[in-house]
Amino acid sequence: MTSPVLTDQNRLLVLEAVSRFGASDIAGFTELLGEDFVSHNPRVAHDPATQSGRQAFADFLSGPGSAHLRDATVAAKHVLADDALVAVHTHVATPQGDLATVDLFRLDAGKIVEHWDVVQPVPEQVLHPHGMF
Repeated sequence: MTSPVLTDQNRLLVLEAVSRFGASDIAGFTELLGEDFVSHNPRVAHDPATQSGRQAFADFLSGPGSAHLRDATVAAKHVLADDALVAVHTHVATPQGDLATVDLFRLDAGKIVEHWDVVQPVPEQVLHPHGMF
């Protein structure tokens, strides 16, 4: 059964995570991740025998391959929340170009414990009047 209170708490926690990420507050963002956090992003190197998923994701976000994200402006455009699952459609403006992203988070006990993402470059010209967001 879906809990409206839990759904709203999870929605707010994910929006706080997006805000911290957009402010390049990697440490603050990482505080919101559970110790057993799992990222499904194929670029996040994670050997569970040597480090936690939370630390692997923090290392990824702090590393050279994510520098463009640390310099980005992030704006949440749409949020969908249902109990432990929250999806956020964001506009990520990086120095290398804009991205449209959808991040799906699973939460447990007030922490983000799982993450999936889909990333799409925003083209300079869109062949319809609807835009990307």
